[in-house]
Amino acid sequence: MKEKFGDLVKKYRGERSLKVLGDELGISAAYISDIEKGNRLPSKNIIDKFVKCFNLQSKEKDAFYDLVAQESPNQYKVSNDIAEYIMENELLREFIRKAQKQQVDKSYWKKIIKELEIIGG
Repeated sequence: MKEKFGDLVKKYRGERSLKVLGDELGISAAYISDIEKGNRLPSKNIIDKFVKCFNLQSKEKDAFYDLVAQESPNQYKVSNDIAEYIMENELLREFIRKAQKQQVDKSYWKKIIKELEIIGG
């Protein structure tokens, strides 16, 4: 069974009480409880607070954003951390649409990621 966002929050919360974590994040314990139970999904701002509080790095951080997008009832399921970037970059949207139209496979995306890693250092 696929891990849910609320389960991930509970896992990273560890031994901290809901109140202690809520105080650290500046949100109520009840709100965190609703998130952990899957009754609510947090905003990007709240996800950012979780990421910082839990000191999550790249892949863990990406998983947080992706799980919220996947669990969202919204039909537009793009992770909050990249949605704004995509909407601000017309060329990126054009690139994604062309890739979709041509139905590029996983190997192509891996090659692109590798090239970006070389450029980025």
